[in-house]
Amino acid sequence: KEFVVCFDDTGKTVADVNHALRTHGVFGGKDLSRDLPELGQSALYCVTEVHAREDVDRLVEAVKEVLA
Repeated sequence: KEFVVCFDDTGKTVADVNHALRTHGVFGGKDLSRDLPELGQSALYCVTEVHAREDVDRLVEAVKEVLA
């Protein structure tokens, strides 16, 4: 399952978010801002059957911390 997250209202770029996520040991989403500028500062994330619920929860918590 793929989904897009827009960071426009955070004041951070996707590059900023992805860099900060790496400090949490999490790989961020694919930066769409160059290929699809109409989406603003958006990232594409993908979750598959190899990801456990705990992996998704870890991503959510890391994003919350990065944006706090």
